[in-house]
Amino acid sequence: MKIGIDAGGTLLKIVYLKNGERRFEKRSSSEIDILIDELNTHHTEDEIYLTGGKAEYMDEKLNCTYGMSVEFDATFRGLTALMKEQELSIGRFVYLNVGTGTSFHQADEDGQTRVGGSGVGGGTLMGLSKLLTDMDSYDEIIKLAEKGNRDEVDLQVHHIYAGRPTPIPGDLTASNFGNVLSGNIHNLSNADKLQAVIGLVAETVTAIGISLADGFDTKEIVFIGSTLLNNDVMREIIERYAGLKGANAHIIENGEYSGAIGAVL
Repeated sequence: MKIGIDAGGTLLKIVYLKNGERRFEKRSSSEIDILIDELNTHHTEDEIYLTGGKAEYMDEKLNCTYGMSVEFDATFRGLTALMKEQELSIGRFVYLNVGTGTSFHQADEDGQTRVGGSGVGGGTLMGLSKLLTDMDSYDEIIKLAEKGNRDEVDLQVHHIYAGRPTPIPGDLTASNFGNVLSGNIHNLSNADKLQAVIGLVAETVTAIGISLADGFDTKEIVFIGSTLLNNDVMREIIERYAGLKGANAHIIENGEYSGAIGAVL
């Protein structure tokens, strides 16, 4: 069996490959030493491949590894494989890896180039959610956010025009969290606050992605990363926001495991 591990700052993304079948697993990075012990005890005959920010630490602790890849190269290899499997053929595109922060890349047939990064990402989502609602479970946060309405939190275009015709869609965000001072914050539910936090992250990274795509002469933007996992609110905001700007958003299934898959390839 081959095991690919993307050891990130927040999550350990793991893929097990055997007889052409894949099994995915994710764990908190706080469990890295537990994972190392398990691998040294129960996977002594398996091939282990590493990538990610904590790959060197794992390499030092593991009894045997078969290879270690640069994170950006491994992620692109894995992404390319997933896109092919999902029959998504794009010659020229920008892709965003929305993890703890967000990494931005331009890609074509010749490979990928990292063109920047942002501190806004899943870490922002989790940190602001904790500050505003005292919730720290990702699964609970994204589930509750589905019940929210960020219209009372964000200042939207229709708020500014106050019922008059708007030159752009009225539900576009003019200022994230900009409507808080205009209303009664005591009426805001945790669901409203969480949906607004997700909106802030989604719109920020998508706006940067759109600008990079314009500079790269493409309308195709691919999204991967653990922050998108089961996050229907974020997916909907990304797809709508990109569409309003004339871009095509492609969210890759199992994209958060691109690095782990690519480490093996």
